[in-house]
Amino acid sequence: MFNNIGPAIRRFKLTKKSVIMIVVLLVFTVSATGVVAFLGKKETVVAVAAPQEVSVKVSVAKNTLKNVTASYKATLVASQEGIVSGKVDGKVVQVMFENGKYVSQGDPLIKLDDQEIRNNIASSQAELKASESQVKSSESQLVSLQTGLQKMQLSVENAVRTYDRTKELFNRGAISKVELESAETTVSNAKSDLESAKADIGTAKASVETAKANVITAQVDLKNHTDSLADTTITAPITGILDEKSVSLGQYANIGVVLVKVKAISPIYAVVEVDQNDMSSLQVGQSAKINVGSNDVKDYDGIIKSIEASADTTSRVFKCKVEVANLDQELKPGIYAKVDIVSDQTSEVIAVTTDALSGNPGNYTVFVNDQGVARKRIVSIGQISKGLVEIKDGVKDGDSVIITNVNTLQDGDAVSVVTE
Repeated sequence: MFNNIGPAIRRFKLTKKSVIMIVVLLVFTVSATGVVAFLGKKETVVAVAAPQEVSVKVSVAKNTLKNVTASYKATLVASQEGIVSGKVDGKVVQVMFENGKYVSQGDPLIKLDDQEIRNNIASSQAELKASESQVKSSESQLVSLQTGLQKMQLSVENAVRTYDRTKELFNRGAISKVELESAETTVSNAKSDLESAKADIGTAKASVETAKANVITAQVDLKNHTDSLADTTITAPITGILDEKSVSLGQYANIGVVLVKVKAISPIYAVVEVDQNDMSSLQVGQSAKINVGSNDVKDYDGIIKSIEASADTTSRVFKCKVEVANLDQELKPGIYAKVDIVSDQTSEVIAVTTDALSGNPGNYTVFVNDQGVARKRIVSIGQISKGLVEIKDGVKDGDSVIITNVNTLQDGDAVSVVTE
């Protein structure tokens, strides 16, 4: 089209007026060409949808009073620790546990070789039997001597009576002096035999007492050996979990050597260190909250069980034990925890329902309704209690906080508030 215009222009004298007309003609021609090209295309219409509003419920953030809470780092420790050691020496022939096993008081843990003790028991039983037999023999001999003593006493009495009659006869001159002296000798011999019998009885009684003492000694030895036999089975001194095992099959276990420890964990203690300046706000029996875990945080209720009477001479801190029931034994010694101790003092904080929270520990967010637009805010939280969470930063009093659909909302989404 533009090639056809060129020769036509050359046929005219290029005056100022003609140049203007040519330019107008060119503009008209180009415009017409564009219009024809535009009309030759099929028109495409793109529909732009209006943003859809998300229906949400909201809760107004409010100032509320809460008890002042002091937070401490803590380490969990057993409430009681039992040492497992042998009361007798012996070779370990059986180990019936592994670390971490939960046991009850009296459960068997370790078995020692008992053959030598059984031999000692058999020997003590034989000795006891012999001592008991000796007692019977000595007692029988004593009875026999006591019977003989009675006869000798009668003999003495008879000899004395005979002597008295003989003397009377001698005094009347009825018998000779020889007969009197014979009667005297008879009395003397009878008395001598009586004294000898008494001495024999004393010896027999001593023999009986010695035999009885031997019986007692044999009984004590037998009981000691029997107790030692029972001690070859080493049992749990308390109820708890087993830890710090240091025994193996075949080793020789000496008396008193620690073989394993039993740690009572129900209840369990969370031990915190309290600065001397904070001591005035703590007392035994005060309630506390124990938080365990970093990702999956679990809360436990506790109370202050004890506070040490004196501070550490270097750090000037007091150790405080917080008791946790731990009925399911989930908490174990050595775990780190955070302890919040609630005091009687109060402070004003911003609180919202926990339904408003989204995100993960250390990276929590909430959405605030800003005139129909959801605005995402990063928040730092404090204590969570009874469905409310303390907001330390990110939300102010009176903010309309969204409490539904918080996991699907995006910053800037249009929202409409519903009441039901």
